[in-house]
Amino acid sequence: MEAQTDWQIGKSLSDRMKYMLDNQLMCDVTFHVGSDKSPIKAHKYMLASASPVFYSMFEGPISEKGDVVIADMTPEYFNMMLQYIYTDETIIDARNIKGLLYGSDKYMLQNLKDKCSELLTLSVDGDHTCGVFQTAHDFHMKDLEKETLNFIYENGNASLESDDFLQLSSDCLKLIIESERLNCDEKIIYLRMVQWSKLRCEEQSLPTTDENIRKFLGELLYLIRFPLMTSKYFTDEVSSTNILTFEEKVALFQHFNGKHTDMFSSKRRQIPIRLERCEVDTGNIWSYSSGKDDCVDFQTSRDTVLTSVLLFGSNTYSGSNELTVNILQGTTVLSTTQTTLNSTKGKQIYEIPVAYPVEIVAEKRYTVQLSMKGENTFKGKNYQKVIIRDDFAVTFFDSSQPPGNSTTEKAGQIPGLVFIG
Repeated sequence: MEAQTDWQIGKSLSDRMKYMLDNQLMCDVTFHVGSDKSPIKAHKYMLASASPVFYSMFEGPISEKGDVVIADMTPEYFNMMLQYIYTDETIIDARNIKGLLYGSDKYMLQNLKDKCSELLTLSVDGDHTCGVFQTAHDFHMKDLEKETLNFIYENGNASLESDDFLQLSSDCLKLIIESERLNCDEKIIYLRMVQWSKLRCEEQSLPTTDENIRKFLGELLYLIRFPLMTSKYFTDEVSSTNILTFEEKVALFQHFNGKHTDMFSSKRRQIPIRLERCEVDTGNIWSYSSGKDDCVDFQTSRDTVLTSVLLFGSNTYSGSNELTVNILQGTTVLSTTQTTLNSTKGKQIYEIPVAYPVEIVAEKRYTVQLSMKGENTFKGKNYQKVIIRDDFAVTFFDSSQPPGNSTTEKAGQIPGLVFIG
């Protein structure tokens, strides 16, 4: 394509790169993309500077010498990916995000993948979390996968009753249903698993018989905790079908009459208890320039297990903080967690799992000690000293540790804790 005269003048670097791509100026590689092998020209230098995969493709003893065939992407998504490589900009929405994720994953374009992750994070709610979880699982987005899985555990009924749940892969379904932390009625788990299996039957043009339902459930069937149902529900709604074998039904009837069975788990799921001691104060910041620790003490009304600490993220919704969280009893360190908190758009509070969950003894005093470096964060307001959830209470105190970064029972960081049991 013929270029305009003096087209470089007055343009930024990204505008000049985009102009050369759009007008195919001085291109030195041609891709044949998609099922119809649409020709798309580009510049090896630009591609290699952005992607380790493209660098290996064009440099070295086994480098590509001629045209390159890309059969597993459409021209539309490949062009969008090129636009990002050349300009660091592209429009990401619900329609194109999976295509862009596929390209960013295949060609190791981490910045593009991170932008997709930011958009997906905004969709973590009761209706769409299962879909985001599946996408995060498919594209190896470990942080997002963990975040969505925690949301599903905590909001089990709503998550399982969403349309997206029925579209999950069996691998993702297993990660949800097998967990001790899934906060969901076992009847809902059973009904939604059956509906999921019926949909698999329909996709294969098979009748939705009990036998076929069981076939598609496979080993997932044994993750349903039938012993946690009432005997009446099991008798009326489950035993009247042929999804379970005769032997399995007998074993469960015997369980309901006092004879334990190992065929299905009867262990109650351990529901996480997330307690927030304050609201977010979006009008003020918390700084870490002093280099001192933020600490707060707490005690619980009954024995439990501390699994996560809640922390405020960056007040600009961006950047990262290096952090260490210690759980102490007196001067004894019971657990140490070192990680990076990467703040994302729209999120103010982050759940940081402790590396080693801590068994908490009732009425004993413990300390959460936070050492953080990096971005300023949000802080809290309207703090509660005592938080009560059903028969469980947590009381917060000013820290027994040496004076630090001014977090107290009424101010600062550490907006909450998560327990199990």
